[in-house]
Amino acid sequence: MRYLSWIVTLPLAVIAISFAISNLTPVQLSLWPLPFFVEAPAFALVLVTLVLGFLLGGLTVWVGQHGHRKAERKHQSRADKLQKELDLLRAEKAAGTADTPIGQTLPRV
Repeated sequence: MRYLSWIVTLPLAVIAISFAISNLTPVQLSLWPLPFFVEAPAFALVLVTLVLGFLLGGLTVWVGQHGHRKAERKHQSRADKLQKELDLLRAEKAAGTADTPIGQTLPRV
């Protein structure tokens, strides 16, 4: 898996560096309704846009998975509770009620 990460990362880094070196010309970006202008190298605007898109996409996926994470926590809590109950019943059975099936208790006298 580590090699696959390097196989993907290195070519992308080379492409990003090549793009940055090739596009050093300043570009003027105007924000239409506002009277502001931003002047920056072309590569900076493109790379900042890509990073913002990546972060917004990740945030969207994270928010969309909220229901699944909540359900997983609920199921894990229930599984832990049932495991504790099973351990308690096994301990009771081992303590002296060997002929009683697990889950069935002896009547109180």
